[in-house]
Amino acid sequence: MADPAEAISVLVALEFVGMTLVLVLVLVLLVPFEVAAPLVPLAGLVLIALLLFLSSRS
Repeated sequence: MADPAEAISVLVALEFVGMTLVLVLVLVLLVPFEVAAPLVPLAGLVLIALLLFLSSRS
């Protein structure tokens, strides 16, 4: 079983990444793409960071 502190840190990371990706998706859909375009690489970077974090745990 995972350490409770580790489980909490993973949940916080997932919540942060999920909210970031949802925010970027909403902005891309609601505002002109020229305005939201700088956030797309940021969302990719956050997603890659999450994947690296989760892969380092196994």
